[in-house]
Amino acid sequence: MEFAAVLAEIPRARRRVAAEAEALGLAGPALFDLLLAVGEALANAVKHGSPRFEADTVHVRVGLLDGAVVVEVRDQGRGFGASRISPPAALEAGGRGIPFMRALVDDLRFELSPQGTRVLLYKRMR
Repeated sequence: MEFAAVLAEIPRARRRVAAEAEALGLAGPALFDLLLAVGEALANAVKHGSPRFEADTVHVRVGLLDGAVVVEVRDQGRGFGASRISPPAALEAGGRGIPFMRALVDDLRFELSPQGTRVLLYKRMR
């Protein structure tokens, strides 16, 4: 699926991810955790990965790989420095999205390129 990079589109995208993850067999707390992490990834793609704002598109795919539901979120952003992957200092504003996502899923991967950022969120079937 894909949607224009506007915050108002995120709830619809999240509902579609939920439906697809449920169809693959993910349920209960595992589904809840995945959807929280996906919501953060989608918000990051819109807010930080869309330099042309609503002219950009966020792409989302959901699939099953080796017993895990995998959600891919792609945007056109240049990515971020490695320091954004580590938790921020206690009093620093912002910067907690990636540690938050990492706590909710079984694996979180990033692929950064000049064409954009690809985030992969893995949640094992239980």
